[in-house]
Amino acid sequence: MGTHVNDPSDADIELATKLLAAWDNGDGTSKSELERVHWGDGSSHGRRFDRFIRQNLGVPTTRRSRQTDRIADLEAQVRGLGSSPVGSEPPPWEVQLLHARDACLSGLSVWNDPSARFRTGTFSLLFVTAWNSLAISILQKNENEWRKIDQRGNPCLSSAGVEQSEDTMTLVGAAFAGSAHMGLRENIRVWVDLRNSVAHRHLPALDISVIPHAQAGLLNFENVVADEFGDEFGLAECLSVPLQLSGFRDPGVLRSAKKLQAGLPLDVQAILSRAEEATPELLADPTFSLRVAFIPTVPGSGRSPDAVAYFMKPGEVPDELVGVVERYVVLPKVGMSARPNLAASQVMAEVVRRTGFKFNSQHHIEAARRLNVRPAAGEDDRTIDLQHAEYITSFKRYLYSQAWIDLLVAKCSTPENFLEATGRDAVPVPEVDGGD
Repeated sequence: MGTHVNDPSDADIELATKLLAAWDNGDGTSKSELERVHWGDGSSHGRRFDRFIRQNLGVPTTRRSRQTDRIADLEAQVRGLGSSPVGSEPPPWEVQLLHARDACLSGLSVWNDPSARFRTGTFSLLFVTAWNSLAISILQKNENEWRKIDQRGNPCLSSAGVEQSEDTMTLVGAAFAGSAHMGLRENIRVWVDLRNSVAHRHLPALDISVIPHAQAGLLNFENVVADEFGDEFGLAECLSVPLQLSGFRDPGVLRSAKKLQAGLPLDVQAILSRAEEATPELLADPTFSLRVAFIPTVPGSGRSPDAVAYFMKPGEVPDELVGVVERYVVLPKVGMSARPNLAASQVMAEVVRRTGFKFNSQHHIEAARRLNVRPAAGEDDRTIDLQHAEYITSFKRYLYSQAWIDLLVAKCSTPENFLEATGRDAVPVPEVDGGD
């Protein structure tokens, strides 16, 4: 996974600082040369250098023209529609990513189709295909092996001469290793097992039972795509909120559904029971199973609502609201505003752009502590000022608001205020031309 999921590590900050100093010392050292020295590959022609410095120090090292920005925006729109820009040859990982995206959207179209008669069966087939291709895409992008390899070290070929990939769970284990992705892996395992169980059977009683796993799996897919490849490849722009009938969760409907579920084949019941009897840690992990409640609210004026429904991602709901929601109390829609949703790297990049001063992770953390947005050094991480920042316990990182960016810009716009806010002297960002 990309390092931008969490705040930059000390090692990455140290390396980024070293690389920036080496490139910025005026002796003509190129970005490509630094990439070859430190990563053994200069084929990105400075783009990897630019991305690494921006993610870890929040310092832009390129200056794009207005035409370049317009071209990039247009290409992003094309990718958002599930295609590659005309005239470009997409790399293998992008071909796999678009295949994964198409499979997921096809599965969702069936899931949200009220006339679908084989909903869980079709969705599981397409959803597993989507994760299979997404895992291959990530492994290809990171230049890791995704193919089956024989004893002589050669890729295994099908009877048609096509390279064979590893099975889905092996690919997922390689692309999403580590304890942080346990819930994601186990969620996909449920869908693989369901695919194998329902491929040849019609089991409509499954549809309600697997909703928590479907919702968690979809959020996992979207988050991985956005983190690894960028928002332009996400699915959000293609989706709308499915409409529901008020009696969807009527007690009589639930009783009938439970009777139907009791008649499912024993092997399918075993899959569902295994998921329900998982460890408390796994059951509490929203990447494994996500039970959602739809709570309708009406604005005080009774008209002109600004949204049909308000959604928050798992881990972004404050503790004080969780307790209320768990008691199924309908909350009045009063003064609700956008929650902190910006990563530290986005904050730093914007402060650099608006102030013209270098502003890295160390500046950011110190300013947040001095302005009472993060706890003092040595104290446990927690949310202090929800208007400016929120600590997401499930991801162990802070998210920040636009109000926090505005406050930082106001506090850091002059050398004197910069020193007061960060404890360090302000250093202007050097002029760059974007070349090697």
